[in-house]
Amino acid sequence: VRTVMSEMGMAMMGSALATGPDRARIAAEQAVASPLLEDVNLANARGVLVNITTSSSFKMKEYYDVMNTIKAFTAEDATVIVGNVFDENMADGLRVTMVATGLTGTQRRQQKPELRVMPQQVVRDGTTNQPIFVGGSAVVEDEAPAVFGTNSRRAQVEAMKMSGVEEYDIPAFLRKQAD
Repeated sequence: VRTVMSEMGMAMMGSALATGPDRARIAAEQAVASPLLEDVNLANARGVLVNITTSSSFKMKEYYDVMNTIKAFTAEDATVIVGNVFDENMADGLRVTMVATGLTGTQRRQQKPELRVMPQQVVRDGTTNQPIFVGGSAVVEDEAPAVFGTNSRRAQVEAMKMSGVEEYDIPAFLRKQAD
């Protein structure tokens, strides 16, 4: 854990649950495509920590399927560490949780809203001869919300709850942003 988490840069997390005959590959692919990893290119990841949670029906082939699927999305020289946890409550399910570290320049930068100067009519006060601006502010921002992501975070948390993810399996920062 220390080896992977000591990589410099941003870290992101993805998680997915799958059942059925091809559950390992599907869970790994869904973890990589997780909404938590939106706009993140794992090819730039310097380290990836993967946890596989499943019942004792877990096969070694499934372990290799998860590893190969995750490695296909990461850089060739990335450190990938895979561990597993046996939980009999998982029954036929297999959960893949991954943390990618050492991400640099992977998220698109949020563009600042463009400012436009709007012509203003100037009227002078008859008593003090002070200028009075009529018609709103002189600088107008494009339609950009003051707070980004609140609704999308709420939607992510709701989607995760609907897919059967326990409330405390959802990262705390997402739960707080959704509130």
